[in-house]
Amino acid sequence: MDEFARAKTLIDKAENILIMAHKRPDGDTLGCACAFSLMFTAMEKACTLVCIDAPSDRFGFLPEVKKFTKEFNPSVYDLVILPDIADKKMLSYDLPDGVPVILIDHHASNNGILEAINVIDEKAASASVIVYKLFQFMGVKITSHIATCLLTGIYNDTGSFMHSNTSNEVFKISSELTFAGAKMQVIIKNMFRNVPISTLKLWGKALEALRVNKDNVAISVLTKKDFEDCDALPSESGGIIEKMSSIPGIKFAILLHETATTVKGSMRTVRDDVDLVKVAELFGGGGHKKAAGFTLPGRIEREVRWKVVPESGFDKLNDVSPINGLFIDGNLG
Repeated sequence: MDEFARAKTLIDKAENILIMAHKRPDGDTLGCACAFSLMFTAMEKACTLVCIDAPSDRFGFLPEVKKFTKEFNPSVYDLVILPDIADKKMLSYDLPDGVPVILIDHHASNNGILEAINVIDEKAASASVIVYKLFQFMGVKITSHIATCLLTGIYNDTGSFMHSNTSNEVFKISSELTFAGAKMQVIIKNMFRNVPISTLKLWGKALEALRVNKDNVAISVLTKKDFEDCDALPSESGGIIEKMSSIPGIKFAILLHETATTVKGSMRTVRDDVDLVKVAELFGGGGHKKAAGFTLPGRIEREVRWKVVPESGFDKLNDVSPINGLFIDGNLG
């Protein structure tokens, strides 16, 4: 409540607000950003929605989403709001100097931003849950449009209410948002019943490359060429990792996704005895216990190794035959 009070004080005083969604924006960061935009419009305050990556067409139903821009003057704002920003690496742009910042997030690995008001609740299923609570604290009227935005964020981060973070609180808030006029069927249709051919082709590439290693980790990759061949955007890789994590018996799933200069890793698990935050932190990343990720500079290079394994009855050759340990490396990158 102390952080909510501090955030409200800054919001009440601000007149021109910059709302920054994270890179490769998902339904949570977009839903929060659009809900804030609607609130500020009702308060007759100026605001700008920015993101370095254009929102996917599947989020075109969100009120305000078409207002996102890549061009803005950082010197004119008196407040910056960062919804669902788990790490500074996720920022779309550098923060304006000397401008107060409110960060709202739910990732367990988030240590906040120095000198910002960090409204972080790792128990919340999504940043949209926290924004909803903030709006209630501030006495904001939850209109049908605001409700649709916030329910989109919740629906996104709970995997359509199928992930383990779908708590009693999630159902309670979702019910309240639905009573407020949230367009549940519109959300479902656009987010989970509307898949372009390019996305299906991309999923096919990832599933074709899928392997489960000896440690029961499911691994797949998407290269820049895969995206080019499928005429797909980076945002269209969303959803693949959830499919991979449903493989019976695996510890977790990891999807490596190549961009122009980096490799992004997304990880998911359904197991309670696996902490993916610890794995992600090894590579400078973070996230949640069951959903985490990281970004590394570099590219994906395919390597194939073939090994000859003697059949039963030829064990006597192991000590003398060159077959023992024979392998051929092939770099097909």
